[in-house]
Amino acid sequence: MLFDSLDFKAMEAGLGALNTKQQVISQNLANIDTPGYKSQEVSFKDVLDGQVKSQKRKHNSDGSVNYAFQTSVKQTDNTYFNTDGNNVDTDKESLELYSAYLQSSYIIQKMNSTIGNYQYVMSQSNFK
Repeated sequence: MLFDSLDFKAMEAGLGALNTKQQVISQNLANIDTPGYKSQEVSFKDVLDGQVKSQKRKHNSDGSVNYAFQTSVKQTDNTYFNTDGNNVDTDKESLELYSAYLQSSYIIQKMNSTIGNYQYVMSQSNFK
Protein backbone atom coordinates (compact mmCIF):
# COMPACT_ATOMS: atom_id res chain seq x y z
CA MET A 1 0.00 0.00 0.00
CA LEU A 2 1.19 3.51 -0.83
CA PHE A 3 0.89 5.03 2.63
CA ASP A 4 2.70 2.12 4.30
CA SER A 5 5.64 2.07 1.88
CA LEU A 6 9.12 2.87 3.13
CA ASP A 7 9.43 5.76 0.66
CA PHE A 8 6.19 7.39 1.76
CA LYS A 9 7.00 6.89 5.46
CA ALA A 10 10.43 8.43 4.88
CA MET A 11 8.85 11.47 3.19
CA GLU A 12 6.32 11.75 6.03
CA ALA A 13 9.09 11.52 8.64
CA GLY A 14 11.14 14.07 6.72
CA LEU A 15 8.24 16.53 6.75
CA GLY A 16 7.79 16.04 10.48
CA ALA A 17 11.50 16.58 11.10
CA LEU A 18 11.55 19.69 8.91
CA ASN A 19 8.56 21.04 10.82
CA THR A 20 10.44 20.50 14.07
CA LYS A 21 13.50 22.19 12.55
CA GLN A 22 11.44 25.24 11.55
CA GLN A 23 10.00 25.49 15.07
CA VAL A 24 13.46 25.25 16.68
CA ILE A 25 14.91 27.87 14.33
CA SER A 26 11.97 30.17 15.04
CA GLN A 27 12.60 29.72 18.76
CA ASN A 28 16.30 30.51 18.26
CA LEU A 29 15.47 33.68 16.34
CA ALA A 30 12.89 34.72 18.95
CA ASN A 31 15.62 34.50 21.61
CA ILE A 32 18.23 36.56 19.75
CA ASP A 33 18.23 39.18 22.52
CA THR A 34 18.04 36.76 25.47
CA PRO A 35 21.32 36.92 27.41
CA GLY A 36 22.94 33.52 27.83
CA TYR A 37 20.57 31.76 25.42
CA LYS A 38 22.18 28.80 23.64
CA SER A 39 20.80 27.97 20.22
CA GLN A 40 19.43 24.54 19.42
CA GLU A 41 19.57 22.49 16.25
CA VAL A 42 17.64 19.55 14.88
CA SER A 43 19.29 16.35 13.76
CA PHE A 44 17.42 13.86 11.64
CA LYS A 45 19.42 13.12 8.52
CA ASP A 46 21.81 10.55 10.01
CA VAL A 47 19.02 8.81 11.90
CA LEU A 48 16.78 8.87 8.84
CA ASP A 49 19.52 7.59 6.52
CA GLY A 50 20.38 4.82 8.96
CA GLN A 51 16.75 3.76 9.21
CA VAL A 52 16.25 3.74 5.46
CA LYS A 53 19.43 1.75 4.80
CA SER A 54 18.77 -0.89 7.42
CA GLN A 55 14.97 -0.76 6.96
CA LYS A 56 14.48 -1.32 10.69
CA ARG A 57 10.81 -1.65 11.35
CA LYS A 58 8.35 -3.16 13.77
CA HIS A 59 5.38 -5.25 12.70
CA ASN A 60 1.98 -4.66 14.26
CA SER A 61 -0.32 -7.50 15.24
CA ASP A 62 -2.33 -6.92 12.04
CA GLY A 63 0.76 -7.35 9.86
CA SER A 64 1.18 -3.67 9.03
CA VAL A 65 4.58 -2.06 9.49
CA ASN A 66 5.72 0.80 11.73
CA TYR A 67 8.93 2.47 10.63
CA ALA A 68 11.09 3.83 13.44
CA PHE A 69 12.12 7.30 12.24
CA GLN A 70 13.34 9.78 14.86
CA THR A 71 14.27 13.43 15.23
CA SER A 72 16.49 14.86 17.93
CA VAL A 73 17.06 18.40 19.18
CA LYS A 74 20.33 19.36 20.79
CA GLN A 75 21.82 22.51 22.23
CA THR A 76 24.78 23.97 20.35
CA ASP A 77 27.55 24.96 22.69
CA ASN A 78 30.47 24.83 20.27
CA THR A 79 29.70 28.06 18.42
CA TYR A 80 30.99 31.56 19.07
CA PHE A 81 29.41 33.63 21.84
CA ASN A 82 28.18 37.19 21.79
CA THR A 83 29.28 39.37 24.66
CA ASP A 84 26.09 38.48 26.56
CA GLY A 85 26.68 34.71 26.17
CA ASN A 86 24.05 34.30 23.45
CA ASN A 87 25.23 32.21 20.48
CA VAL A 88 22.38 32.71 17.96
CA ASP A 89 23.69 33.60 14.50
CA THR A 90 20.79 35.27 12.66
CA ASP A 91 22.35 34.82 9.21
CA LYS A 92 22.87 31.09 9.78
CA GLU A 93 19.41 30.63 11.29
CA SER A 94 17.72 32.52 8.44
CA LEU A 95 19.54 30.43 5.85
CA GLU A 96 18.61 27.21 7.68
CA LEU A 97 14.97 28.32 7.88
CA TYR A 98 14.86 28.99 4.14
CA SER A 99 16.58 25.67 3.43
CA ALA A 100 14.00 23.81 5.55
CA TYR A 101 11.22 25.61 3.65
CA LEU A 102 12.66 24.53 0.29
CA GLN A 103 13.12 20.94 1.45
CA SER A 104 9.54 20.81 2.77
CA SER A 105 8.22 22.21 -0.51
CA TYR A 106 10.10 19.58 -2.47
CA ILE A 107 8.86 16.71 -0.30
CA ILE A 108 5.26 17.94 -0.53
CA GLN A 109 5.60 18.20 -4.31
CA LYS A 110 7.01 14.65 -4.45
CA MET A 111 4.22 13.28 -2.24
CA ASN A 112 1.56 15.00 -4.38
CA SER A 113 3.15 13.60 -7.53
CA THR A 114 3.24 10.08 -6.09
CA ILE A 115 -0.40 10.27 -5.03
CA GLY A 116 -1.33 11.70 -8.44
CA ASN A 117 0.40 8.79 -10.17
CA TYR A 118 -1.55 6.29 -8.07
CA GLN A 119 -4.80 8.12 -8.77
CA TYR A 120 -4.10 8.05 -12.49
CA VAL A 121 -3.32 4.33 -12.47
CA MET A 122 -6.45 3.56 -10.47
CA SER A 123 -8.64 5.66 -12.78
CA GLN A 124 -7.27 3.86 -15.87
CA SER A 125 -7.51 0.35 -14.44
CA ASN A 126 -10.32 -2.17 -14.28
CA PHE A 127 -10.57 -1.79 -10.49
CA LYS A 128 -13.48 0.69 -10.74
